[in-house]
Amino acid sequence: MTQILTLPRVSVPGFREILRRAALPFAVFGFVLFMLLALSWFLLLPKFTRVELHGMLQSSSDLQAYVQDVKREIAKVEGKRDALILPLEDSSYGALAQAKAGGVSPADMHAAITGTARSVVPEQSDAVSLTSVRFDGSANAIEIQGDVRNVGLRSMTVLASLVDAFGALPFVAHAEHPSFTREKDDLIGYHSPFQLRLILK
Repeated sequence: MTQILTLPRVSVPGFREILRRAALPFAVFGFVLFMLLALSWFLLLPKFTRVELHGMLQSSSDLQAYVQDVKREIAKVEGKRDALILPLEDSSYGALAQAKAGGVSPADMHAAITGTARSVVPEQSDAVSLTSVRFDGSANAIEIQGDVRNVGLRSMTVLASLVDAFGALPFVAHAEHPSFTREKDDLIGYHSPFQLRLILK
């Protein structure tokens, strides 16, 4: 006689049943993992990530702020160094050097003044005789003494033209008018001695 072995039928759990059974273990695992990470963040990591600086333990955030402060100080010191090493870029020395380069030398001023005196009467280069050209550094001015001669009764007219010509020079800000006088000399005839100041720019 043959016997038939019948196995009991096993039911396959559904997806919801699987989630229900796994929910508690996952929740316990997540909670334990969270607690371990939190403990390591607050207790373990500070011990391994802190660095001693100037006798004090500094955290990573403190070190970042310290690095930023050091970079700012370095940039400030480098700016001062560059101002000393490269003074022509941005300093008082650079301004003075540029002013000197763009200015007129005393020799050029003297040449311009004597040239103007010779050319004020084109047909007679000796109409204006300069006896003194002196630079007054404290007043930033040039004092000129001289005489207009050999032009007859036109000496004061020539003197007025000379003052206007001096005032038109590029380095002159203002030409102070002298006292206009005409004198007569037995040797040179009518002449107009003068003393005037040129205020420089």
